[in-house]
Parts: sequence; structure tokens; C-alpha cells
Amino acid sequence: MIAVGMMSGTSGDGINLAAIEIEPGARPNVRIVATAEQPYPPKLRDAVLRAGSDAPFALSDIARLHAALGDAYAAAASAFIATLPDRPDVIALHGQTVAHLPTEHATLQLGDASRVARATGLPTVNDFRSADMAAGGEGAPLVPFGDHVLFGSRAPIAVLNLGGIANLTLIPTASADDVIAFDTGPANMPSDAIIAPSGEMFDRDGRRARVGRINERALEEAMAHPYFARRAPKSTGREDFGKPFATRVLDRVTSDGGSLDDALATVLAVTTRTIADALARETPRGTTWSLLAVAGGGARNATLMDSLARAVAPLRVVKTDELGVPSQAREAIAFAIMGAYRMRELPNILPSATGARKAVRGGAVHLP
Repeated sequence: MIAVGMMSGTSGDGINLAAIEIEPGARPNVRIVATAEQPYPPKLRDAVLRAGSDAPFALSDIARLHAALGDAYAAAASAFIATLPDRPDVIALHGQTVAHLPTEHATLQLGDASRVARATGLPTVNDFRSADMAAGGEGAPLVPFGDHVLFGSRAPIAVLNLGGIANLTLIPTASADDVIAFDTGPANMPSDAIIAPSGEMFDRDGRRARVGRINERALEEAMAHPYFARRAPKSTGREDFGKPFATRVLDRVTSDGGSLDDALATVLAVTTRTIADALARETPRGTTWSLLAVAGGGARNATLMDSLARAVAPLRVVKTDELGVPSQAREAIAFAIMGAYRMRELPNILPSATGARKAVRGGAVHLP
């Protein structure tokens, strides 16, 4: 089966695509065919960020954004498929998360999958989270299923994604039942919010955070957030670590006479400290990790990667590229895997990661 995965993360910056060849089953072999990225146009990105914020957003605007994202996904999928050597069998579309309320078992991803199916003529799977939530899970994290398929043979290994939110997949053995996965807290989300008024989308390579000074009082106040003390499984999002969280850090830093660069350094320290703390706390007794493999947009941030390496030393930190999985496409690859399993009517979510009562077949299938 050839499957295409499409992922839009909580950073709200665009669409990652991946095509894989896979035969779903007990011992699947994955061959990565191609990957691509498609940034959102500025107007669409602004709408995505507004929809995920606390600002008023009319239901009519939600409907328009659902349609606009569907058209953007359809165009991106069509252009990507035209570059592939063989026609895919299925498209797996995560959609754009605009609300995630795990304790209430409620979530919302936008992007009309029927438009993708019609534009491409291919079955399109979306709404991966709802089935897990109906089974008592948090609907996240989902990618650990793909991580186990990709990296299970390398156990014991820890896999980290640095998107808007940071999440860990801990694979102590080759058994899927032993996987531990959860969101550790914020990654790029607060940094993006702090730097946005300056006209920059993000702190490229962490240059500004690198020259800033950590405000210890702001750091300790941020670390007091109750989410960090919770044990896995757990998931979070913009509701906890979006603009209000970033603003509190920035206000504390500036009230102490610090700069925007100091605020960026401080939220970066929150990210690396919470990852290191969570990794130490959730590592099963007797397990020594071979690697911490990192993917996501934050893997491009040299300052963040350097800080992370210091925080988890002597554990070796590498990008997943070194293991044959492009770091920018790891989540899109994971959804391609999940889409292929869904089309074979096989479970494609790990209950050990989401807290669900049973493994479910996540995803709604839209036929062309």
C-alpha cells in the first residue's frame, strides 16, 4: 500500500506531507518515498492562529476556515501526488487542531477532508482522535503508534518531537504494550507568541534566545504550572501554553527590566527543563536509553538543540534524519502509517499513550 500523510501542527505554520510504501501488519516495513512542505499563506495562518486563541471567533468564521483549510489541503495533496512515481492508495489527513480539551474528552481539528478526496480521487482518512476519546482516551498523542512502527526495532530508544508542543515517545522494548508517550509541555509555541509582535514568525535558529539571559524568577513561576507535575499519559495544547502563558513570562521578564531576548531565553529553558524532567521521571526502572532522537521544527533550532543536549547529558541527542526518518516529516509519516492501518481495519492508536480503555481504529474515511 502507498499512503500519503498530511500533518499541520500546533505551530500553525503550514502542511507537512509524506508518501510511504507499507504493508500494515505485525511486522511492517516502511519505505519513505517522498516528503514535502507547504507553508500556509499569511492570511490563512493568521486565521488559524486566531481560531486557536482566546479571541472571539464566530461560528461562521470557523466554517469558512474549515473550508479554506480543506481547499489548501486539497491543493497541496494534488501537487504532491503529481510528483510521485506511483499513485497512492490512501491519504491520511490530521487536520488543524484549533481546540484540544483532553480532560473533557473533546477536540476539534479543521480541514474538510471531502474536498481532498474529491480533488485527488483518493480515499481520505481524517478525524483520528475521536474514536480514541470515545474509548476514554485523551485523543493524543497519536504519533507514538507510528514511532513504534518506525523505531521499535531500535529499542530502548526515546523519540522527541519539538513542534508547538513537545512530546516524548519512550520505547523501552520492542513490544507496543510497553510504549510510554505523552506531551511534556511547550516547545515552540510560547517563543513564537513572544516574537510575533516584532514581525518575525519564529526565532530562527534560536539566535535571539542564545543572546538572552534566563530570568530565574520567571522560569520558576512558569515551572509551577500544574501540568508539569502530572504523570503520563497526558496531553496539552494552546489552551495551556499559548499566548496567555507566553504573555505572563514576557510580562515578568520585562517588569524585572529584561528584554524580549531574555524572555525567549526563559521560555526555551522551560522547554528543555520540562523535557529533561519528564524523561527522567517516566523512564522505566532499569532502562538506559540508547538515543534521544529529535524531530519537528524545533530540531532546526540550534540553540534549543544545544540546550537540550546539556539538559539530558550524557544521553546522546540526534535528529531522526540520522535514523533514516526526515525530522520535518516524521509526523506526516506517522499519519501515513495510521491511514494505511485504518484502511486495513487494524488498530492504529496506542492506548498506553492516550489512556484509552482499548486500542481503536482511529479515523473517518471519506470516499471520492
